[in-house]
Amino acid sequence: MDFHSLQVKTLNKLTPNSVEITFDIPDELKPEFQFKSGQYITLDMDGTRRDYSLCTSPLDGKWSIGIKSVTGGFISKFLNSDLKEGDFLKVSTPNGRFGIPSKPNEKRTILAFAAGSGITPILSIIRYTLQTEKWVNFYLFYSNKTPQDVMFYEDLKKLKAEFPENFHLHLFYTQERLEDWLFEGRLNAHKFELILNQLVDINEVDEALVCGPNEMIKEISNEIFKAGIPKQHIHFELFTTDSNPLDILPEEMDAPDDVQVTVELDGETHEVVWNRGKNLIDAMLDADVDAPYSCKGGICSSCMCKLEEGEVHLAENFVLTDSDIEEGLILACISRPKSDKIRINFDAV
Repeated sequence: MDFHSLQVKTLNKLTPNSVEITFDIPDELKPEFQFKSGQYITLDMDGTRRDYSLCTSPLDGKWSIGIKSVTGGFISKFLNSDLKEGDFLKVSTPNGRFGIPSKPNEKRTILAFAAGSGITPILSIIRYTLQTEKWVNFYLFYSNKTPQDVMFYEDLKKLKAEFPENFHLHLFYTQERLEDWLFEGRLNAHKFELILNQLVDINEVDEALVCGPNEMIKEISNEIFKAGIPKQHIHFELFTTDSNPLDILPEEMDAPDDVQVTVELDGETHEVVWNRGKNLIDAMLDADVDAPYSCKGGICSSCMCKLEEGEVHLAENFVLTDSDIEEGLILACISRPKSDKIRINFDAV
């Protein structure tokens, strides 16, 4: 994972507890920072890493992220309260697989469900899709506590005004009384059923996007699938997990205490001792190998690699598809050794 020191160009306060940060990308780094809508960058602050989705379109010539301050999150609190324009941050090049294929010559319908800061990658996808697909119908169902908590409210209104026939914006509030009770409450299975009955014909839907808390993603994604949308057309991105995915792995696993693993990374070969009590990322860091990582919880793709030899225990993840796993792809942060000889290749993905 490549990091660069980037200067903060502008700060835009979105809500009392969220901010949009725009970076100044030097011309010589712009090729490295080209991105696809839906991708994220990683900030490294004194060794602690956090992922933040880009909220701009690749066509905007602008690199911005949206950050909501969370309880106990010292990085998000610092970025919202103490960061100044002109400051420098250690920023990775863009990464991630969340998004949908571009189809500018087709007429299609896209559904997007977001809650809170989950709007950030979806906003990037909305912008790019509206810019490139003149026949698209893009429905956004976005939930927040109150109108004052809506990130990018002005941006969403401008998009609605610019693309009135293509962009269908629906805002939901969990702590606000409204004339139409349909838009009160959380996005859940019951609300999804009401949306299908009143706002969308599911038979016309081609792609669906979901981004937000774990519970919402699982419930809405499941309802979309039950409504008839194929699994490969349901795309989701999780921002936080409820627990450490490695906690669900059995304590007693049929594997030696220490395994010799060969790791291919950035054109170099490393021999690493991997203890079954650790994930691969920690084993690599212990061996002074600059492992690519960010979330360390199976919710981003920074540590994706290919298992070329041997077997591993892979905990629950929120990134890999069934076909990815069949191809031998794993996430190093939620993998533990199963066989006594293992070969991993980060350069093969």
